[in-house]
Amino acid sequence: MKREVLMEIELTNGVDPRFIELCRLLDRSLDEAVGGHAQREVYDKYNGVDATFRVALFLDKDIPVACGSYKPLSADTAEVKRVFTREDFRGQGLAAKIVAELEKDAASNGYRFLVLETGKPLKAAIRLYEKLGYGRIPNYGQYSCMPLSICMRKEIRRDQILTSDH
Repeated sequence: MKREVLMEIELTNGVDPRFIELCRLLDRSLDEAVGGHAQREVYDKYNGVDATFRVALFLDKDIPVACGSYKPLSADTAEVKRVFTREDFRGQGLAAKIVAELEKDAASNGYRFLVLETGKPLKAAIRLYEKLGYGRIPNYGQYSCMPLSICMRKEIRRDQILTSDH
């Protein structure tokens, strides 16, 4: 049974142990979704975390229940990474709120665009990002030769983010 979260959001960085633990749970969840770790092993080297990541954590009474992050790619573009909600907290719109918080933070830090990569088997993630205004783009960088990857992008303008209903 899902329960409502009485939560707060906290911004931190990619070496926060609470974020690292949620990333471990995300990796297990992805392994289940795609039929095992061997199916996504090629992505491992692109899913590390470090202190350059800006992280949004949702906390339910100090327990981390959802997360997301972004890392710089260029002066005006950052990449959304590691968006995840614990299974027993899903269905409450937490992932959308995490992404909205990341957009707001990225815009306030001078980024104009957010890009991301997700996998073709991850239909719920694709629907979420499309609903949030991310459009499909040609696969970029390390994902350009990965046929199961879908890359997306959204322009984030500080004036729009700060006045929207996020």
